[in-house]
Amino acid sequence: MHFPRLLREPVVQFLLAGAVLFGADRVRRREEPPKKPSAECAPETTVTGAGGGRIVVTDELRQTLSEEHQRVHGRPPTPAEMDTLVAGWVNEEVLYREGLARGLEKDDPRIRQRVVEKMSFVLDQRLEPPAPSDAELAAWFDAHPNKWATSELVDFTHVFVQGNDDAVRARARGLLGQLETGTDPAGMGDTFSGGRRYRRRSLADLGESFGPDFSAGLAEQKEGTWSLRQSRFGVHLVRVDRRTPAERPALAQVREDVLLDYREAKRAAAREGAIAEMRKRWTP
Repeated sequence: MHFPRLLREPVVQFLLAGAVLFGADRVRRREEPPKKPSAECAPETTVTGAGGGRIVVTDELRQTLSEEHQRVHGRPPTPAEMDTLVAGWVNEEVLYREGLARGLEKDDPRIRQRVVEKMSFVLDQRLEPPAPSDAELAAWFDAHPNKWATSELVDFTHVFVQGNDDAVRARARGLLGQLETGTDPAGMGDTFSGGRRYRRRSLADLGESFGPDFSAGLAEQKEGTWSLRQSRFGVHLVRVDRRTPAERPALAQVREDVLLDYREAKRAAAREGAIAEMRKRWTP
């Protein structure tokens, strides 16, 4: 048998990668209290190789294989199907151990990343924070007031003048004079693809859409007044029509968002603590 050639086959490499992940999961399971075996499980069996290596097929493994088959097919496996599932797992375990013996898991960034992801998942499953009390959630909400506050919103009307030279700015100033004396803005200026009127737009949104020069000072401009503003598209004559002040919602309005934020923050802190404990077992 040409084993080196076999190891270059994509299918074999895929099985080896899967086996590494399965091995990481097995480490987690060894650390957990064993499940009570199902009455349908066969007794624990052992596969012994010619070289003395032992592969133990536990009741827990059989139960897991049975549950996976149940999820996929909607029924428990037959005895023949269970034998096939166990044989497939044993084949993967053999490939996994042979691959480890040859150091195939080393210096492969894909396997490294998958193992890191798997271990992170194992940690997160163990570090699920307890549900906070109402007082704890309220304290978290109060400690981060800006996370759920709405931004100030502005409604405005504008007249657009296309271009960015002295003649364009002179024309814009002439239009500004007409607008300040009460001329109706309808029909004035050039056509703008975004329309003439904007409603309930935040300053941050306007800065992204039109550029920082357009939104600069807009928060201080009085309602009903016109001003000349530059954007990445040209020159705008802008009238602020209405402001909607920034508001902080009540906890009841955003309770689910606050709860998700609380749990994620606590989980991240617990994860960092668990990794710090693991680091003590390793010398940098």
